[in-house]
Amino acid sequence: MFFKAVVSIKKAPLYTRPIIAQFVYIGRKSFPIVLITSTFIGLALGVQIGTQMNPITPHWMEGGLILRSMLLEMGPIIIGLILSGRVAAGIAAEIGTMKVTEQIDALRSFAIDPIEYLVMPRLIAAMFAVPTLLVFADLFGIFSGFISSYFTINLSWSSFVKGMRHNFYTADLLTSLLKSYIFGIVIVIFGSYFGFESKRGAKGVGQATTLAVVWSSVDILMLDYLISAILYFI
Repeated sequence: MFFKAVVSIKKAPLYTRPIIAQFVYIGRKSFPIVLITSTFIGLALGVQIGTQMNPITPHWMEGGLILRSMLLEMGPIIIGLILSGRVAAGIAAEIGTMKVTEQIDALRSFAIDPIEYLVMPRLIAAMFAVPTLLVFADLFGIFSGFISSYFTINLSWSSFVKGMRHNFYTADLLTSLLKSYIFGIVIVIFGSYFGFESKRGAKGVGQATTLAVVWSSVDILMLDYLISAILYFI
């Protein structure tokens, strides 16, 4: 199904409106929960790192630790797990309902490829929406980390920026974006797959939704490790 969806991307100009609609659903409508979650993760990082630093360690290093934590792990993981619970579940429920009400069979009767019509627009939208959400999640997480550090260890903004400059690597940013790009694909593919595999009745749709969330979350955690390990050895 994934390869069929990728091949059908060549017909993307015919699906401009569905792609925009899915971008709004995946991106804009997920923004509030991503903002809230990343903010509190940043606040928690500021407290945990600030209170556990060695007394002889310069306080300005906390800025770099928060920056790298958000870029490399917390930001992508937050985005992946939140969207697994919201987007993958929504896709599985929508496609599963279409499956049990025979709407997908109706598409085939009109010579419309269901994967091209239902999966490809969501896939393209996720490729752009998820990295965009990640940028905002990282920004809000880092800034809230500074606020937490300021009240925890009285860290000034200039010292926080000094720590970020000292520990910033372009490869970290690229790794973060790569993870979010791959996670977006995983979320759409798992949600769509289990939606197509949904059994008859409301119970079947519910099971498909649960499986989509569980397997996309597990796969995201596995891929997070694999990507980090591969890029580390490279």
